[in-house]
Amino acid sequence: MPYYRNWDIVVVPSLLTDQKTNKVRPAVIVSTDILLQRNGKYIVTMITSAKNAAQYGDVSISELSAAGLPIASVVRASKVAVIEDQDILKRVGTHHTADRTLFTGQLREYLVGD
Repeated sequence: MPYYRNWDIVVVPSLLTDQKTNKVRPAVIVSTDILLQRNGKYIVTMITSAKNAAQYGDVSISELSAAGLPIASVVRASKVAVIEDQDILKRVGTHHTADRTLFTGQLREYLVGD
């Protein structure tokens, strides 16, 4: 079984489609190894095309090639999910270090507050 780390960009089944489709989408792992080790789960945030209507908390992905993404994309802090280890189909890249600070701030605002 592959081992994934926080900030890996992975491909997962779409969480917003009915069970009859096989749609997949990219997501970034935001949880630490502790959740995986203790529960076999990851916390991920969805990645979407930058062409979609912007939402508060979206953070642009500046290094598309490192992320393994073919088009301009954003990490959407408002779409968070807990997934099982076996739900990850593959790793495609990593979230660039320069983008992490801004995104972590957006995510913290939603999850922890001030």
